[in-house]
Amino acid sequence: MRKFLSILTLFFLVTACIYPYTPDLHETPEDVLTVDANITIGEASTVRLGTLYPIYDFTGFEYKDLTTSVVWVEDDAGNTYEGVLDRTSGSYYGYDYFDTSSPVFTIPTDKAPQDRRYRLVIEAMGNTYSTDWNDLSNPPSIRNIEFMADNESVNVCVTVDGGEDATGYLLLSYDETWEFHVDYVPMYEVNTNNWSITQALSGDYSKYWCWRYLDNKRTFPIDYTALSTSGITSYPLFSFARSDNRNHRRYCVNLKAQSISRETYRFLNNLETSSSGGDNLFTPNPGDIPSNLHCESDPERSVLGYVVFSKTVSKRGWLDSRYLAPRHSYLPLVYITQDKYPEYYASGYLPLAENTKDSASRSDDEGDYGWGSPRCYDCTANGGTLKRPSYWDEME
Repeated sequence: MRKFLSILTLFFLVTACIYPYTPDLHETPEDVLTVDANITIGEASTVRLGTLYPIYDFTGFEYKDLTTSVVWVEDDAGNTYEGVLDRTSGSYYGYDYFDTSSPVFTIPTDKAPQDRRYRLVIEAMGNTYSTDWNDLSNPPSIRNIEFMADNESVNVCVTVDGGEDATGYLLLSYDETWEFHVDYVPMYEVNTNNWSITQALSGDYSKYWCWRYLDNKRTFPIDYTALSTSGITSYPLFSFARSDNRNHRRYCVNLKAQSISRETYRFLNNLETSSSGGDNLFTPNPGDIPSNLHCESDPERSVLGYVVFSKTVSKRGWLDSRYLAPRHSYLPLVYITQDKYPEYYASGYLPLAENTKDSASRSDDEGDYGWGSPRCYDCTANGGTLKRPSYWDEME
């Protein structure tokens, strides 16, 4: 009985320390600049700007137009590298747009000297922000990129050595390029005078094969300080399904690796944890790590974000179709009657297959041919391009 009362008392004391917390969601600091920047000497650098905004009450709130901001990188020899506003539009429910409240600037640091110290300077909303001068560590060494497959997926694993200036922390990123094909080849001709369909002498393969490039814009901070090696070995970075169209012919992953400081790792790791589903009291807050930016014109003004300075090394890994698991399902076709041909043809649909059902087993609105949208027969409608990448024959 005494043991039970002791446990009950301990439970009460523990739970008594938990108090309800109701945050004030109505007040948001005004004009607080947020910065997401990766300054990479040897490649183009990117800087994304933003501001804090309320998540509860938008009354009286106005998004700031940050496209008039000026962004540049300078070195300790007096050279400056001006940022250029990237006006690539996005798409939202079929409408093109350009987000003026979260613009991205590209800085041409691809030919900047490797032996200088650098800092980032930003002029935005009437204030000047900057980082301290930064020395750059030598980049790590990418030893190997390998592909490991099971019945369902292909895993991309990497081996990276920290190099002579190993810090114990890495930042990895990657982009992908692959050659793929669509599901159908247009084999029929449509006579728009009488809306009859005849089989062509040969299929149209002009948009059957394409190349697709994808950069998911993600970075992967890695801590290897607890390992006995000066890097990572066969580290599983990401995976994709064996039935994915990445496996249609040839696939290329371009891995990028950077050595980063402990402080940079802590900030990026907190940010990654917070943005990947952490939703409890113990989820780390990126704001717990002080920003390496400060406001020169108003030292009391807050700024959020962390600027990564580094040299980057890259390496391509190649995969052919030996891991292909053929996809048995194709994009569905619609078997329409002839009176609907003009409507579907005007929308970009084409007849792609004959209906193999006999007339007795068809419904009243089921026609002789299956029609498909451009995604069924045009690889450019699936995010592809007909232009062959310049590096496509550079297998290592």
